[in-house]
Amino acid sequence: MVFNQLRIFRTPLLLVFGILFLLLLFRITGPPQNPFNPKNKPLIKNATAVGSQRVPKSDPISRLEDDFRPEEDTDLESLLRGNEDEGWAKGPECAPYPRYENLRFQNPYFQHTRTGNLSYYLYGAYYDRRPRLPEIVVLGMVTTCTGPYPETHLQMWFEGDTQPEITPLRETKLAWYSSWGHKQGVGYPTLLTFQLATRRIPQLVSLVFGSRCSVPQNALRVWQPPAEEAPQPNRPLRTGICVKFLRFPDEDPSERLVEWLELMRMLGASRITAYDIGELHPNASRTLAHYTSAQDGLLELRKFHFPDEIKGHARFRKSLVEAMLYNDCLYRNLYDFDFLAVVDVDEVIMPMGDFWNWPDLLAELQSQDVNCTARSGYCFRNVYFPKELPEDGEIPRHFHMLRHVVRVANHLSADLAAKCLHNTAHVTVLHNHFALSWRDACAPQQVPLDLGQLQHYRHVDQPETLKDPPPIRDANIRRFQQQLIRNSMAVHRQLGWGAAY
Repeated sequence: MVFNQLRIFRTPLLLVFGILFLLLLFRITGPPQNPFNPKNKPLIKNATAVGSQRVPKSDPISRLEDDFRPEEDTDLESLLRGNEDEGWAKGPECAPYPRYENLRFQNPYFQHTRTGNLSYYLYGAYYDRRPRLPEIVVLGMVTTCTGPYPETHLQMWFEGDTQPEITPLRETKLAWYSSWGHKQGVGYPTLLTFQLATRRIPQLVSLVFGSRCSVPQNALRVWQPPAEEAPQPNRPLRTGICVKFLRFPDEDPSERLVEWLELMRMLGASRITAYDIGELHPNASRTLAHYTSAQDGLLELRKFHFPDEIKGHARFRKSLVEAMLYNDCLYRNLYDFDFLAVVDVDEVIMPMGDFWNWPDLLAELQSQDVNCTARSGYCFRNVYFPKELPEDGEIPRHFHMLRHVVRVANHLSADLAAKCLHNTAHVTVLHNHFALSWRDACAPQQVPLDLGQLQHYRHVDQPETLKDPPPIRDANIRRFQQQLIRNSMAVHRQLGWGAAY
C-alpha cells in the first residue's frame, strides 16, 4: 500500500528534486560567462545595457536615496559605473571620464558645480540640430545674470569612443532680463551653447572651468532627439503645450483640469508637458494620471524639485525656475512639434471667426505673412473672463469656462500678459509671455483680434475694469460646447467624479 502511494507521487517528487538540484548547481557555478567578454561587462556602453547595482553612499549631501531619484539619474549612475573600470576612464590623458563619486547632486534634479564665487545648478543637456553646425545646449541656474562668466569648456563623450571631444563655450543666454529683478546669490535660468564639429550626438557631457582638461565634477546625459525626418510640405502643423509646475495642494481642481485638457485637445494640442512639484491634491493627481496613461497620453507630467540651496526670495525664485522649465520643455519637444504654446491651466489661446483649431489658424497666419519668410511666433492679446462677472446658470456647474462667457470690455495692450505660439524651428530662448531669442526668423507677430485672443479665466489686476467700461458677452467658446461636455463627461465617468451623476 505504501509502495503504491509512493508510485503516485513519484513524478512530482522527481520534479521538485530536479529543480532543487539545478538551483544548487547555479549557485555553485554562477551565471554563464561570455567567452569574448570574461569580465561579463556590457559590450555596448549604454545605460540600458548596464545594471543599476548601487554601492553604499557615505555622503548624505551628494548621494541621494534611490526612491527619490528620477529615471534619468538612475540611467546616469548605471552608465558611469559601467565604465568606471575601463582604462580610458581613469588615465592621465585629457580628460578623464567622469566618476560618479565626483558628482554632487544638489537634489534629484540638479547637479551642483561651483567655480569662484558662482554656483551652477545644472539641469539638462540637449542636442540642437537646427543650426548649420549643431549645438549642445546645457540648461541650468547660475548665480549671476550680469556676468562675468569664467572660461568654460564642454567635455563630450560619444558612445564607443575612449577619449572625449572638447569644445569651448560659444554663447551664454539668459531666460531673464536683469531689469526684471536682480538679487544677490539667486540662480538665474541660463542656457550655455557649445558648437559641435560633426552631426554626431554625444552620449554624455561635462561642464568644466579653466583648463579644458579639468577633472569633471558633473555629468549630464544628452537628451536624445528623434531621428531626423524628410521634409513633409503638406503635413498638418503639429502643436503642443508647455505648462509650468502645477501647484494645487489644498483645492481640488479636477473638474477644471478636465475641461481645460479636453479643450486643449480639441484645439489641436497633441501633447501637453507640465511639471509636478509634489503639491497636488489627491484628486488632481488621479485626474492627471488618467491623461498620462498609455490609453490617453495627452499629458507628460515630469517630476521636479526646486534647488534647495538657493534660499530666500521664494516668489522671485519661482518665477526664475518657471522660466527655466519652459526652456526644458522647448528643447525636449523641438522635433515633435512645429509650434509650442506656453500657457497656464486658466488660459486658452482661442481661435476666432471661422477657425476652430490652432493648426488651421497658424496656416492662415503664415499665408498672410507675406513680409516674412519665417516667423518666430504669433502672439495673442490677453482679455480677462473673471469669476466676479455673471455666469450662465444653464450650463452644468462643472464647466467653469463654458459658464463664464462675460468678460471685461478691453483687451490688455500687446506687451502685457500676452501668450504666443512659438515656432520650434527658430526660437532659442523662451519666457512665459514671449520668446527672448530666435534665429533665422522675423520677430513674433501680434495676431489681429478678429483671428484670435488669449482668454484668461482669473481675477483682474484692476478691479475698476469689472464695471467701466461695461463688460461684454463673448461666447466664442460655446462653439465647442456639445463636444467639450461630451468628452469631459466621459472622463468624469471613468474617474467616478460627481459630474458624471
